[in-house]
Amino acid sequence: MPRVILVRHGETEWNVTGRAQGQYDQPLNERGLAQAEMAGRHVRDLFDVELTWSSDLSRCARTADALGSPVRLTEAIREVNFGEWEGRRWDEVRQGNPDGAERFSSGDPLFRPPGGESMSEVVARARRFVDESRLLDAEGDVAIVGHGGSLKCLLVVLLDLPETAIGRFHFSNCGVSVVGAGNGSATLMSFNQTGHLDGAPPLT
Repeated sequence: MPRVILVRHGETEWNVTGRAQGQYDQPLNERGLAQAEMAGRHVRDLFDVELTWSSDLSRCARTADALGSPVRLTEAIREVNFGEWEGRRWDEVRQGNPDGAERFSSGDPLFRPPGGESMSEVVARARRFVDESRLLDAEGDVAIVGHGGSLKCLLVVLLDLPETAIGRFHFSNCGVSVVGAGNGSATLMSFNQTGHLDGAPPLT
């Protein structure tokens, strides 16, 4: 059975400081670069990836490079656009817009941050990506490097789950999840594995 390997990008400084990154192009920090290399070795050791799809934002593209297979960049699996929230610390967002922050954190697919997009819209992007890439009909292993939010939406699409399930998943930086694919359907085989990251530089 071909497998789809989902990898969240490595750590950035905005991950550390708790800021909403969205589609702002933050690079990996030193720890994130080390995580990417560790995730790359893990994926190369366990899978035979023929192609890696990646968000075109640099934190994902750099993580994807470490997987060692040809990489195709796409805007379709970019992170949710947080609009006016981008660059702000989450504690500031919660203080200034507690209802909106609660709706977002609980996984309300219809909530749209000011000037941004809803998770339902990200699901639509993910669905188009799956259809146009013919992901579920791949003959070999395929990796996808994305963001915490976009990967939640992609998993909802792959597993044919309701959009309300978005808030029930969490992807760690460079966590690896595996979906078995074939004949147009998918099965979750493992989720958010992080053991390969043991030994990453500690947080400073």
